[in-house]
Amino acid sequence: MASRGTLSRNTRLSIGQTAYKRFLAYQCLGIDPEKVERAPFLGTELRRIRRLAHPIRETDGTPCPPVGLLDALRFADDVDARKVLSAYTAVPKSYRRLLAPELYCHAAGVSPWRVLEIVAGVEIRMGTRASAIIAKMVMPDVVKRSIERSRKPDGFKDRELLARVTGLLPRRSGYPD
Repeated sequence: MASRGTLSRNTRLSIGQTAYKRFLAYQCLGIDPEKVERAPFLGTELRRIRRLAHPIRETDGTPCPPVGLLDALRFADDVDARKVLSAYTAVPKSYRRLLAPELYCHAAGVSPWRVLEIVAGVEIRMGTRASAIIAKMVMPDVVKRSIERSRKPDGFKDRELLARVTGLLPRRSGYPD
């Protein structure tokens, strides 16, 4: 298969539609796939991060929308992330899944290890923010229930916890201030 130019109609028919689309995607990136050093770990690790960060189903059972392997780069403030994202978006969306992630790294001149580091950092940062938002949303209900439980006759531990949190009792040694 040629890496530049167009393919003849007979060649296109003989290689099949998927191979032809992959050929067109290589052209969008301006690379020869034969000259790309393979990094099979990258796709595997990106899929693992995606599964951990984006569960297959929401808590109500509805399916989550699919997330591309390199879509997290949109949320990174990094020059290397922008380079890879530019290569990634240069390929039509329907063709992106046909290429290995390291091809985008090669086209951008960025190490696959660097991309893995950026994606992991973005997902951790986004997960931390989501956790803080959820905690802030449920906190009033948690406090209300703690107060209700502390008012019961057997709510000594709840009373003690509330007193420590509000500063009425000193913190126990070994606990950070």
